[in-house]
Amino acid sequence: MKYPGQPGHAPSWYRERGQSHIEAKFSKELHEFADLIESEQWFGDSEKHGRYRVDFILKDARLIIELDGYKYHSSPEQLEKDAIRQRYLTRAGYSVIRFTGREIVRDAKGCVEEVRTIYRERMQREPVKYRALYIDYRFFYQECFNAVKFFREINPEKTLKFPSIDQVIPHAIEWVYGKSFITAFIFHLPEDGHEITHLNGTTIEYEKGEVKINTVSEEWYSIELGEHIRKYGHLFDEFVVMADDPVYRVPLLSVCSNEMIVEKLGNMEFNYIGNVKLLRRGNDKTSYIGSDLVSCKWQNVWYILGASMGLSVYEM
Repeated sequence: MKYPGQPGHAPSWYRERGQSHIEAKFSKELHEFADLIESEQWFGDSEKHGRYRVDFILKDARLIIELDGYKYHSSPEQLEKDAIRQRYLTRAGYSVIRFTGREIVRDAKGCVEEVRTIYRERMQREPVKYRALYIDYRFFYQECFNAVKFFREINPEKTLKFPSIDQVIPHAIEWVYGKSFITAFIFHLPEDGHEITHLNGTTIEYEKGEVKINTVSEEWYSIELGEHIRKYGHLFDEFVVMADDPVYRVPLLSVCSNEMIVEKLGNMEFNYIGNVKLLRRGNDKTSYIGSDLVSCKWQNVWYILGASMGLSVYEM
């Protein structure tokens, strides 16, 4: 199923309230766009996590439109609920467009046109796959430190600088085939937040699509990363993981495809799990040896880091 995690029915306790004034005003201006956009949809998975009713959704572009009427969205309690809801939808890989009730009343047609423009822009990069990029920031930082030290020793004539995570991300996804919407989740310790929180919510456009970045600050961030894979993994087709720790074995195996891909190179035949790629340490150091994760495609993370510093394959 291409759009898992969205039940076709509301919870048993829910009673249909009908469209609000601003929802009706917005809907009136949709015209032919109404064939693409769905209203009053329930988003989530009752078995894995909670569910939310979203005002409008464009599933093929992973866009959600929320209309915030003043009456229901002005109290501190509701503002807090809206923030939690926004984080949930963002973590699920969706982009959320919000309009205030005043904007809808003043110019509903203009608001619809803005959604239409965003939708067209996204569908021009219509994805073949929805992918998630998980990054253990402390792992990234430590491997960067070691890689820079090593590459400086073998390339003394070069001035090599420590790359930032947003410089590394494009190189981490270079292998991706076909157009793609990628949601990057960077899990980090609170004390590392000053280095990366400015990236939260930003989007990097590249030739094959776009990468939307989310930063997650947690004291036990590695456990949170694993929990996120378990809870939201069903919303993505493929995974790229920049991490190397035994704590990730179980959550990663939970999203690994049961089907093995067979690839031939000359007279050699290789079998591998096709929906997960690991950016990790080499075979002599990785924490995944001894588990079925060795059947995943992988690349030594130092090659990714070296490329982001401007080094060629021959200089690594």
